[in-house]
Amino acid sequence: MYSCGLFTFSGTSLHPDIKTFSVQTFYTEVSDGPTDMPRKLTDILSEKILRTTNLTKEEKEGDIQFEGIIKSFSYRSTYSTKGEDGNTTKEIQRLTITIEVSFLNAADEESSFKKKQFSASADMLSTENKLDKEPELVEEIFRQLVDDVCSKSIDNW
Repeated sequence: MYSCGLFTFSGTSLHPDIKTFSVQTFYTEVSDGPTDMPRKLTDILSEKILRTTNLTKEEKEGDIQFEGIIKSFSYRSTYSTKGEDGNTTKEIQRLTITIEVSFLNAADEESSFKKKQFSASADMLSTENKLDKEPELVEEIFRQLVDDVCSKSIDNW
């Protein structure tokens, strides 16, 4: 399958003419959350592409291009009835982050998309220290989001 140029062993389905990628630094429309979120999200996406493809990173105008916005960052209270004793109710804080991504594939315009939203969540107990736990939650959510973005663009599932 690799010889036809459409597949790689990593599971990506890119045209053989695609050799480079670029990721413009995400920006944010939210005032909540860590100030380094745009850089972290950009880095995690770039690292994933480098790790799972044989593409070379370009600063601008790669054969495939990503850009995006962090659209929302919010906590919501929810409840779990599965305490240690099986009866108690625990309050859970659910952090949800939504991003909007545009993807350009110069070799296959049909696989390109604009302003597609992706959302992911992670939970913590309300008794945990939000300042201590938040970096871990953000990292977990960003990894989920990047997996979703890559599945929709590079993997084309």
